[in-house]
Amino acid sequence: MRNVYPIKYYSKEGFVERKLEINEEDLEEIIEDYLRRNMDFDFDEVEIVNNRPMNIWLYAKCRTYVDPDNPEEDDAFHDAEVEITGDYDGNS
Repeated sequence: MRNVYPIKYYSKEGFVERKLEINEEDLEEIIEDYLRRNMDFDFDEVEIVNNRPMNIWLYAKCRTYVDPDNPEEDDAFHDAEVEITGDYDGNS
């Protein structure tokens, strides 16, 4: 996984957002981890099968909400590289 865009602070909405790119290898590891934690049976190995080969372009938007009264006191605020003052349109 890797950050693909600058970390943004949406001051009007009160959160810091990171956008991460998830590649096929990451996706396989994520699915295996999920299955191991959530299935009620044991298994030794898992094989992820994609019956429709294609490029997988997934992004995870991770938000950290900050205290609207004191955003400067939050660590996530200091991670932000860009401040967006307008409305959040979901298109980061």
